[in-house]
Amino acid sequence: MRSYQIMRKDLYMIASVRQVYKENMMDQVDPFEVYNAFFGGSDGFFSGMGEPGGFNFNLRNNGSNDLDIWYELHLNFEESIFGGEREIMVSYLETCNDCGGTGAKTSSCVKSCTDCGGKGGSTKSKRTPFGVAIEVSTCSSCGGKGKIITDKCRRCSGCCKVKVKRSMRIIIPPGVADGFTKRIRGEGNVDKKSGFAGDLFVVLRIGAKQGIWRDGLNLYSKINVDYTEAILGTVVKVETVEGIKDLRIPCGIQPGDAVKLSRLGVPDVNKPSVRGDHHFFVNVLIPKDISSIPIFTRVARH
Repeated sequence: MRSYQIMRKDLYMIASVRQVYKENMMDQVDPFEVYNAFFGGSDGFFSGMGEPGGFNFNLRNNGSNDLDIWYELHLNFEESIFGGEREIMVSYLETCNDCGGTGAKTSSCVKSCTDCGGKGGSTKSKRTPFGVAIEVSTCSSCGGKGKIITDKCRRCSGCCKVKVKRSMRIIIPPGVADGFTKRIRGEGNVDKKSGFAGDLFVVLRIGAKQGIWRDGLNLYSKINVDYTEAILGTVVKVETVEGIKDLRIPCGIQPGDAVKLSRLGVPDVNKPSVRGDHHFFVNVLIPKDISSIPIFTRVARH
């Protein structure tokens, strides 16, 4: 559906440009003006860098997505289960105050590009079966900006932005999984010139824990029990995310069977009152030679 809408829009644009071109053929219309009329000039989609009323060929996305920051925060296994708070130091970019985001030492150091006449690029029009097609190419000298800086700003070295750092406290909800992304609006890079601020995306990376692994809301471990303990049943000490707990092994348990401790798993990140279980897979240790260990002796011992 989306592809169909885009195709329909493109065909409409081509037909419209064709009509304008026909109506103005006698007046030798400037292809810049035709393209500007349908794809936007200084107030349109490609606006922001050219002179007032001019055309900007900078085809890069100048929206807030360029201002977003992605930050990886590493947590240990227990932090992902119980949540908490962490203070992080984020490096971000903001518009240089010395040059006001121009990248030049002074305003007199900004000159119009002579290669493209300050337009940022060039256009070529040619006839096609659908009408007139306009090809747009970016000026290699100014990068589509239409301007050349003769003397760069000393603070930002012509980059228009400077790097600064700030600390931030992040609240981690209980039950987060590896790759969980927390979005903090307005805490990304800042463009004072346009008034836009990006967002900060904190991506959580969870460390592994030896002997315990996670699947959804449940935790899993493997434990070993002696074959007589498997026959008669027993209570063993096991490690959980809440410390050492007693786990009751029922009599007659089979190799590969699982025993669980309820509500010692992972909380639901959207509903922390809901929590999974911790399952323990039982491995029964059977000696290769039991002829010298009478079973009744072991039974009596228990």
